[in-house]
Amino acid sequence: KVDDEFRYLGRVLNGLQGKAKNVLPSVKLFVHNRLSECVSPNRLRSVYDVALFKELGFDAELSDRSLYRSLERLGVKHQFILEQHQRFIREEDLATDTQFMDFSSTYFEGKTAPLGAYGYSRDHQPGKKQFTFGISTGLNEVPTALTIQKGNVNDKTHFAHMVRVAAAALPKESLLVYDCGGNTRENNALVRSKGF
Repeated sequence: KVDDEFRYLGRVLNGLQGKAKNVLPSVKLFVHNRLSECVSPNRLRSVYDVALFKELGFDAELSDRSLYRSLERLGVKHQFILEQHQRFIREEDLATDTQFMDFSSTYFEGKTAPLGAYGYSRDHQPGKKQFTFGISTGLNEVPTALTIQKGNVNDKTHFAHMVRVAAAALPKESLLVYDCGGNTRENNALVRSKGF
């Protein structure tokens, strides 16, 4: 619905495709999968019907290799995607002046991810490498910023990254609501120095 009304995916992913033809349909498939069956990318072709792939815009035989290339491209270009998302938020005036900032973590099954690090596991998987993420969401439930850090980055350190990223989309004098995880003298001074 958001994509139909605002052309969101085309605006945010514009320039990301390059020579790859299936990035935009792949993103639609990843979102559809997350909202429905939520299966691993290597099972997408066996779980969903060919008609869905055509409806989402795939024009040729879908391969696992193509899906993984699209997924990798999204990961490598995450900064570009975030900048485009924040531009979209500003252009559509969707950033509310009250933002809720929070942090969480999840774990990797493998051991070779460079982002992975041993740290506090909110998933109760202390023997697996983690990564942490933070999100800033407005009262209108529209996310304005996302940050991703290694698994051993605590909330107090992560918060400073979040404020810097969110500042690109938020109006001055926004009210930032956060828990004690980000509450330090340094972080509070950073919030005030950004005009929040």
